[in-house]
Amino acid sequence: MLKVAVVGAGFMGTMHRNVYAQLKDVKVVAVVDGEEEKARKIASGAKVYTCTDDMLEKEKPDLVDVCLPTYLHAEHVIKSAEAGAHVLCEKPMAMNLEEADRMIEVAERAGVSFMVAHCIRFWPEYVAFKEILDGGSLGGLWSLSLVRLSPTPTWSWDNWLVWASRSGSAALDLHIHDTDYVLYLFGTPKAVWSKGTWVGDGCVHIFTLYDYRDGPAVSAEGGWDMPPSYPFHMDFWATFEKGAVEMSSARQPTMTVYPAEGEPYFPELPKPDLSGVEAGGNISEMGGYFNEIKYFVDCIIEGRKPEVVTPQDARESLRVVLAEIESARRGEPVEL
Repeated sequence: MLKVAVVGAGFMGTMHRNVYAQLKDVKVVAVVDGEEEKARKIASGAKVYTCTDDMLEKEKPDLVDVCLPTYLHAEHVIKSAEAGAHVLCEKPMAMNLEEADRMIEVAERAGVSFMVAHCIRFWPEYVAFKEILDGGSLGGLWSLSLVRLSPTPTWSWDNWLVWASRSGSAALDLHIHDTDYVLYLFGTPKAVWSKGTWVGDGCVHIFTLYDYRDGPAVSAEGGWDMPPSYPFHMDFWATFEKGAVEMSSARQPTMTVYPAEGEPYFPELPKPDLSGVEAGGNISEMGGYFNEIKYFVDCIIEGRKPEVVTPQDARESLRVVLAEIESARRGEPVEL
């Protein structure tokens, strides 16, 4: 039985706790949060702690799942790895590359598995799109445009998300989902050219062109400056030599393939049976979260290192988004 501790009982901690409840051979033995009552709400029989150090000493978990604000990631990943626990950490990996490098170094030295939860690599629609791209059924890709929009996230603990010094603002916290997916598909671009909307020192809306030279035209937009009544949504559009693909979380079915010949069709999206589990927040279901956590748990149980997303992958996505923010700040392309 894999003993798991969830550190952070906010939205993502609650989501991850729900996923572990669906997995066999896994037991959540502890929930940690500075506000004890929040931890108790999702404990469901697990022990409650207000301090990660105390939990690590008393519970000795096999896996620590860090669902804290971004500016706390490095501290808690490092102490968990040093205690000999495998670590899953919410995205983005860290606030800067120095923190990311230290996290990787400590995990490697401790001999534990470490994965950053870039859930879009596991999201059913995005998995299906990669299969279409890799399979070549629509020929070569000409262009891909991704969009991710949200109302301002005023619901976070101590309003940490809207503080750029704690979250990196929308460019780092929200937009990194699509940057990471772009890198997953195509690798690191030669350069990025971004424009942004700023509130104080935070980039709350960003538009980026990724320069793949002779490759496809690729862009992504992400922002959380929409009004409270605006529903969260994520979308992408792709054109190929032999057709097009469209995905919108606001539609059902969410994904449509338009071949150059024949009728449009809706690709099958395999999703885990999570009936009775409430996702909440800004999504309608939790298949991507389930897939990523089950993948990491399986890697630990089977004694293999994660390959879908490695610590180096997560570091590179952080590096590219930081370059995007710098490009938006300077108003010119940034070479990578």
